[in-house]
Amino acid sequence: MSEAQPEIAVSIVIPAYNQADLLLRLLDSLSTMTAPPSWEVIVVDDASTDDTVAKTEAWFKTHPAITGHCIRQHPNQGPGAARNRGLAAASGALVAFTDTDCVVRPGWLAALCAPLLDSPEFVGVGGRVEALRDDDCFSRYNTLNNTLQPITSPDYAIPYLVTCNCAYRREALLAVGGFPTDIPRPGGEDVAASIALYKQGLRFAFAPDAVIAHDYRDTWRRFARTWRNYGFGCGLIAHRMLTPEELTPEWGKWDGENYWGVYAIRPTVTGVRSFFKDMRWHGRRCRDAGIGVTDWPTLMMLRAVDRLCYLRGWKAGVRQARRSETL
Repeated sequence: MSEAQPEIAVSIVIPAYNQADLLLRLLDSLSTMTAPPSWEVIVVDDASTDDTVAKTEAWFKTHPAITGHCIRQHPNQGPGAARNRGLAAASGALVAFTDTDCVVRPGWLAALCAPLLDSPEFVGVGGRVEALRDDDCFSRYNTLNNTLQPITSPDYAIPYLVTCNCAYRREALLAVGGFPTDIPRPGGEDVAASIALYKQGLRFAFAPDAVIAHDYRDTWRRFARTWRNYGFGCGLIAHRMLTPEELTPEWGKWDGENYWGVYAIRPTVTGVRSFFKDMRWHGRRCRDAGIGVTDWPTLMMLRAVDRLCYLRGWKAGVRQARRSETL
């Protein structure tokens, strides 16, 4: 008689689209995790046109000790729908999320799940994100600005989780419908799920020892497109899910329930005056971080591209939300 398989405690859901080699790199890093809870891997292929499915299935065959499978989604429906497909198929009471352009560090899953296993008051947890490499300006920029790091509020609550490194209680996430499926590109769908849970009085924890390394975009075009996608998704869900008072509270006001304006998802740049104010702020941040004179101009230019593309995407997302209301 074969030995019974342990009950799955955590399901790791990975949406994938045309990044077969990056996905294999992520899977290789998962296979080296030390002392995690019992886990499975669910790869949701979002109608890739490369050999993602074939390579993933071959990887699982060469790693029989790892419980995992690949779900084919067709047609392409975006990361929200892919994560929902994995969430529905998950066996674990906890569901962790990461992305193909990430690599997990040893001990990642155990550290990520510890707050949920130890503290029933939390419904989700986010981990720490570092750059996979530090030899390019894009990685240095995102590290300087903690781009994918959970944002902590004045009382150390976390208003939203970022799906490159987070975990949720499966039933709670299912109860709010998972992630929105009408955001075609990555950006905003993770914030929407968090808002839905947060506004029910549910809270998130931060696990600094749960570390993933993120492979940031390495061209100016991809960098600009990424920030426009972030702005589009956040503009759409902010208009749909937040009141004007929640999005733009009185400056400095913190009531323990609302933290969506100021430091969270609202654009910091809305006009010429705010643009120059933001650029001065970023210049001081570069100075305080000891950025060298050779890197300073590039990082300032990246800030300008980031903020302008985010604002452009935000306005497009708001327009999309308003059009949806009239249908």
